Amino acid sequence: MSMNVAPASSGSGFLLLALLMLAGTSAQAGTVVLKNGDRLSGEVDSISGGRLLLDTEYAGRVPIALDAVESVTSPVQFHVRLRGGGYLDGRLAAEDGTQRLVSNDQGSQPIDLDAVSNASRRGDALADLASGWSAQADLAAALSTGNSETESVNLLVRSTLALDWTVHDWTLLVSREEADSVVSKEQLDFDYGYKRFFTDRWFALGNAEYYRDELKDIDLRITLGGGIGYQVWQDSFGALSVGTGVSAVFDEIGAKAKENPAWRWELDYNRFLWSKQLEFFHRHSLLVIPDSNRGEVIEASTGVRLAISDRLNTHFRVDHRIDTKPPEDAERTDVTYSLGVGFRF
Repeated sequence: MSMNVAPASSGSGFLLLALLMLAGTSAQAGTVVLKNGDRLSGEVDSISGGRLLLDTEYAGRVPIALDAVESVTSPVQFHVRLRGGGYLDGRLAAEDGTQRLVSNDQGSQPIDLDAVSNASRRGDALADLASGWSAQADLAAALSTGNSETESVNLLVRSTLALDWTVHDWTLLVSREEADSVVSKEQLDFDYGYKRFFTDRWFALGNAEYYRDELKDIDLRITLGGGIGYQVWQDSFGALSVGTGVSAVFDEIGAKAKENPAWRWELDYNRFLWSKQLEFFHRHSLLVIPDSNRGEVIEASTGVRLAISDRLNTHFRVDHRIDTKPPEDAERTDVTYSLGVGFRF
């Protein structure tokens, strides 16, 4: 929807922008009324495991026991699963002291909160700028001394920005291992992914990757590509998307530079469990290079995160990288196990 606005001074323009941002924020606000009469305002995230999660500006994410809740009001559409079986869709509202679920198809109907097994927000894929940015950093480091000295560092940083119908995703993976001053692993992998939705589920995609592993004689590998993808599902408990397309691969292996076309497949999955305290995630890509000396490149990252607080978590992750036809004297498969701490911001 377009809007025509009369010219304004910089001061009034700033005020108008602030009012629009506040209006957008309040439009997403919800209210939770407790049985003791207390009222809490914020953004209702989900219901699972007998708890309601409320995102607030004043206390972060607040878990509330569902049996302590009198009513919930939220303008967001939810997909509700009932304990006795069956599903309902609609927004939560309190009318005449009764908890109700309101939908365009079935109108307003009463619902018992105690009968709700879980409720997830629908249509979170295309978030606006104010709520569409997130980042996660996982760090695992170890140092041992004595008869031998060993140190290792594994850092994974992922940042995602969703704006209107576009999603930008950056991932940086740095892995280094050294034992008795001998470096046994030194890898750097930077990925950028771009999605431009043209329906609620289908999107055009673009990707760029910079990879370096000098111990494998891969001095440089740059991959640029594009294609099409599909958002299989996405809600407040997680998401699953797949994509495929063509790429151009530019690399320097053993001082030899080559360019090749390639076909690329990717999958990205995450799922929150246990009232969002536990997250399982898996991400992989397959790059098929039609060259007799190249073969396929498979990258995968799988793991779990356990939340300690809204910002802090622990993680266990397994990273695989497989070159089906690696450079001479290089290993075909490279596996990294990391156990460390993570920061969400």
